[in-house]
Amino acid sequence: MKYLLFFFLSCTFLLNAQVTNQGNPKSWSIAETKSGISPIVLPKANLQQIKEEDDINDKLNTKPYRIGISHKVNFGLDNAGFWTQLSNGDRIWRILFSSPDAVHLSVNFNNFFLPKGSNIYLYNDDKSDLIGAYTSTQNNENKVLGTWFVNGDKLWVEYYEPKEVKDQGILNINSVVHGYRLGHTYQKGYHKSSLLKINNSGDCNHDVDCPIGNDFETQKEVLKKSVGFLSMGDGYICSGALINNMEQDKKLYFLSANHCLERDVGDPASNPAIFSMRFNWISPNPICAKKFDSTDSAEAFTMSGSTIRAENPNSDVMLLEINGSIPTDWDVTFAGWDNTDTNPIFEVGIHHPRGDIMKVCRDDTGATKTTSNGKQLWLIGGLTDGIGLGDGWELGVTEGGSSGSPLFNENGHIIGQLFGGEALCTGTSDNNDFDLYGRFATSWSRGGSAATQLKNWLDPQNTNANTLDALENTLAINDEFLEINITVYPNPTTGLVNIKSSGLVNDLKYEVYNVLGQTLLAKKLQNSQSINLSNLPSDIYFVKIIEIETNKSLVKRIVLNK
Repeated sequence: MKYLLFFFLSCTFLLNAQVTNQGNPKSWSIAETKSGISPIVLPKANLQQIKEEDDINDKLNTKPYRIGISHKVNFGLDNAGFWTQLSNGDRIWRILFSSPDAVHLSVNFNNFFLPKGSNIYLYNDDKSDLIGAYTSTQNNENKVLGTWFVNGDKLWVEYYEPKEVKDQGILNINSVVHGYRLGHTYQKGYHKSSLLKINNSGDCNHDVDCPIGNDFETQKEVLKKSVGFLSMGDGYICSGALINNMEQDKKLYFLSANHCLERDVGDPASNPAIFSMRFNWISPNPICAKKFDSTDSAEAFTMSGSTIRAENPNSDVMLLEINGSIPTDWDVTFAGWDNTDTNPIFEVGIHHPRGDIMKVCRDDTGATKTTSNGKQLWLIGGLTDGIGLGDGWELGVTEGGSSGSPLFNENGHIIGQLFGGEALCTGTSDNNDFDLYGRFATSWSRGGSAATQLKNWLDPQNTNANTLDALENTLAINDEFLEINITVYPNPTTGLVNIKSSGLVNDLKYEVYNVLGQTLLAKKLQNSQSINLSNLPSDIYFVKIIEIETNKSLVKRIVLNK
């Protein structure tokens, strides 16, 4: 399996839709207190009704997993909250929500615009959990925004507005989501025990950093960075993965399940514009099918807002495009894929069961093709007339909240996304029952239009490729001076790579890497100023040119085609 290490060839930073998770709210640094701000108290959640509904829906395994209840509100800068004028002419606006016994809270804006220099933070009452800053980079054509979760039953929303942009901000909150469960905990009263601790998911699950076999460890270390926890902004969650496309341009395509969009009759439709995705939520101290708690992680690679590009219920596929571009310092991966519909030798799933920290599962017997209610699916384990015949996962399981998570074949390529099934934990062992995944090959060209198939988005030039490897978002920003004063050619090459530099550049050396990041060649450049790759096999390589005196560097992706 090959993984393309993507090196940035420019130091220009694009606008991103990520949450920076940096700094603190302005009010935290001033003497003014919050004692005069009264909370807006939300209606108390009917836990008995919620539990009864969840008991039914959770058993179906073909509905998105619910973790919260959305309350409709209508509060904005003009009709609610509290303004504080600062001595320099800047000002802050704050609003406080209280939802008794909530595990976590989040908000959705139905009218959202931040002028440059302004920002928004969300935090709980004791300031132990903080999200932000949301900035003008979150502005979008829909003028909406869904936020991530803040732990606790009180939520502060704080808007900072410099005097230079006074009255230019537009904010209105139209819903607050009362979270009553998540991988870490349940709301008091949801279960008979007063409060359940971390790890809502079953004890037979394996954290993603648990051993899964030497034949997949290298792939897993890369592919886990593609998997995301999908919050749909209305109290429902799924899983999914960033996926590569033939342009390899880091376009933010996110693969998940079509059924994640389903809601009960009478409920509002899900709105992708308020979706949020969190990446790299991985325990630093993995627990592998034992009755111990996984350690939480502070990593919060979160992006907000998306658009549906393709969806098809026949293979239960949904392709989203996340707003903005990926930050240059995020260690994430765009997963590769295989559209040949070839039965895998073995397969691996990576997911967030019940909103828990990232887990992994493996089936050694190889998935087989099946059809259920017209859906083209991969079957893990045996199945007859809806009854499992055993031979399911050999390691781990999936659960509610895992829906939409990727299924990787032995080569580390996505071949499907989770539809549902009956796999569950029985203590620290799994029940050996079946799971079903929508088949990527069916999703590739089924439906015949861009709105119903993946092909148009993942292979826009119609190259008819059958497979594509993963692309890592590895940071290596080129020095601007060397970018201007050094030329590397030809590319593609049959073996010889020429280096042309201006008289302003000092002595140079070079390093050649393969797509796994392994150093193959390293040497000082001689007067001939060329690099001979003819002894290497045809493939993709990365040539790093280093100015010896300054240690400035330049990286070029080279295609060797002998």
